[in-house]
Amino acid sequence: MEFSKQNISNYYLYDTPVENLFISEYMASAPGDYVKAYLLALMYAQMNMPADSEEIARALGVGMDVIAECWRYWEDLGVISRVYSDKEKRNFCGIEFISLKESAFGRRNPAKTSKASSRLDDESFAKLLRDVEAASGRMLESREPETISSWIMDYDMDPGFILFGYKFSASKGRSTKSRYVAAILKDWKSKGLSSVSDVEAFLENVDMHYSMYRKVFRELGFQRNPSEEEKRIMNRWFDEYGFGLDKVFEACKCTSGITNPNINYVDKVLTSWHKEANGETEVSREAAVTRVEKLYEMDRQSNAAKTEKIREEIFTGIPRIKSIMEELRQCSVSLSKAMLLGPGAESVIKRERAKAEALSREKTELLTSHGYSSSAMDTIYTCSKCRDTGFLEDGSRCSCYNEKLQLVMKER
Repeated sequence: MEFSKQNISNYYLYDTPVENLFISEYMASAPGDYVKAYLLALMYAQMNMPADSEEIARALGVGMDVIAECWRYWEDLGVISRVYSDKEKRNFCGIEFISLKESAFGRRNPAKTSKASSRLDDESFAKLLRDVEAASGRMLESREPETISSWIMDYDMDPGFILFGYKFSASKGRSTKSRYVAAILKDWKSKGLSSVSDVEAFLENVDMHYSMYRKVFRELGFQRNPSEEEKRIMNRWFDEYGFGLDKVFEACKCTSGITNPNINYVDKVLTSWHKEANGETEVSREAAVTRVEKLYEMDRQSNAAKTEKIREEIFTGIPRIKSIMEELRQCSVSLSKAMLLGPGAESVIKRERAKAEALSREKTELLTSHGYSSSAMDTIYTCSKCRDTGFLEDGSRCSCYNEKLQLVMKER
């Protein structure tokens, strides 16, 4: 008698595991399209399915520039690593997904596992769980003991170190759920701290700006702790430039018009303001900057209304355009599903791609035949370089900002 298992060819019957560290620490603050691209690519990688950035962009209905920026964003956070076919990093050829758990706590060491196991018997572990419940002021969730055990067994964490993490989180009014405590323990481990005494010594010497760091990151929507370099940059704002939190928060608001808010962008804004302040009184500078920001806001509101008006005009005058847009969306969905089916779906993929190309051509022909440009439905901007924010993607001032500033100064 032979035993065999039916081969499952439908990829919808499989699951794609996603690390809790990604969900709790990275997902909430990331742009939506970046999360979608990460998850779709992760599924392709785990299913060993051939795919590239172009296919992901097509499946999500976004441009290749969005996907390229997406990979840069995740690599900067240490979530993925871009792979190149040559040492000079000229030929980008793939994505490697990084194990966040191993990155945070290190690889599992069998020798350490044995050591951890020998020092914690059942009664000691039971006491640890009771102490954690007392520190948290709640009953542990069903999987939480297993999670705590894995910290001890897989990553050689001292039980007292873990308990201190729960106590610290509770004392700061933070959540005591295991995923949040894991983030605290990860941060301490990354700083080389491995015992309660290490952590206590570190906390006693925490920089006086610590609370300011947290407020700035909260303003930017970041759910992580700042790096040492980010702390150094923020120290310059407060110590060298003399800015208070209100002014820093004002600079943080300037990130609303970019796809990837970051500390370097805010630093460029504050540095520009600091330079502009030379030779002017603080009052006159602030008044001019405020006026320029209002001009940009007026541009954004006006252009949003113009964009909506022309789209409605096109949909009314050329009803077929609206149908084409819906059919293109359906093509994108069908393509995504076909890619999941693997090698047997080449004909479907080819058909849907041909259909999408034909629809795009029809849309362009309809627009041009009715006197519109092929890009008539694109979002309108007064300045396409900065998209009416005053700042370029690298955080530097756009040329249009100086033009507006000079205009404002002449009005004064």
